[in-house]
Amino acid sequence: MTETTDEIIALEHAYDDLTRLVSNIGIDDLAKPTNCPGWDVRALLNHTLGTATMFTLVNAGQAADEDAGDLVGNDPAAALAQARAANLAAWRREGALDGDRTYPWGTFPAGVGLVINVSEIAVHGWDVARATSQAATVDADAARIVYGLYRQMPMDGLRAHGVFGAEVEVPAAAPVQDRLLGVLGRSA
Repeated sequence: MTETTDEIIALEHAYDDLTRLVSNIGIDDLAKPTNCPGWDVRALLNHTLGTATMFTLVNAGQAADEDAGDLVGNDPAAALAQARAANLAAWRREGALDGDRTYPWGTFPAGVGLVINVSEIAVHGWDVARATSQAATVDADAARIVYGLYRQMPMDGLRAHGVFGAEVEVPAAAPVQDRLLGVLGRSA
C-alpha cells in the first residue's frame, strides 16, 4: 500500500519544477553565483541533491549527512533524476510517515521531515531559477505547505547559524510564495 499525501504531491511538483529548470542549464551555468552565500549553481545543486539523498537514507533507517560530495558531475539532469526517483520512492513506501526521523540538525516527526524535504527542493529550485535567469516560482501547494511549517518555527537560531537570511518584510496579502520567500530571507 502506498501512502499519498498533499506533501508528497507537493514534493513531486517541486521536483517537476526543478527538473524543468535543470534541463535548461548548461555546464557553464554551474559556475554562476546564487543568492545563497558562497554557493554557485553547482554547489547549490550538490547541496539540494545531497539533502534529498539524506532524506532518502534516513527514511531507510540509515544515518546520513547532507553533504554527499559532487553528485552533479557532468550531467546535472541525470543526477537529479536519480535523486528524485529514490527520494519520492522513500516517501511513498508503506510507513514512511510513521514515527520520528533523526537528521543531522535534529529529530522530528516524519511528516515534518517531509515538509522540510519539500522546502529544500522547492526553494532551492527558485534559487536555481534566479541564478540562471529563468522564471523563478515556487509551486503554490508547496509554498503553502512549507510556509505553514516555517511560520510556526522559531527562526532566530536558524538565522544566527546562516541557514536562512534575515526575514524580508512582505505584506500579509501577498501571494504565499512571496510570504514564504520573505520568511526565508529572500525577495521575490
